[in-house]
Amino acid sequence: MMRTTLALCLAILWPAGILATPAALSDDREAAVTSRAATLHPPATETLRGIVDSVDEGNDTLLIRLSADRTEPFKVQDGLIFNAVRFGDPVEISVQNISGFRTIVGLAKE
Repeated sequence: MMRTTLALCLAILWPAGILATPAALSDDREAAVTSRAATLHPPATETLRGIVDSVDEGNDTLLIRLSADRTEPFKVQDGLIFNAVRFGDPVEISVQNISGFRTIVGLAKE
């Protein structure tokens, strides 16, 4: 009786275990490929110059006036940047596209 129960359990559970394994391996492989791609191809960095038009710490955003008719919002990667800038400061920023947002990764006051 014990052997029959064990054999029945193995017959039921073994295919489910085998079917679940490739998906788990696939997820691990995909994460490894994504991680490796990020290290091999870091996001492109763009350097821009402008003037701080507004500071929105609540949304982690700076609004930078890049020219007389062009103002753009940028996410801030490091919240300490808010301590360094004020309205009207001329700045040079390094920007990368991170998670779909143009994000300031470096800032220098001019």
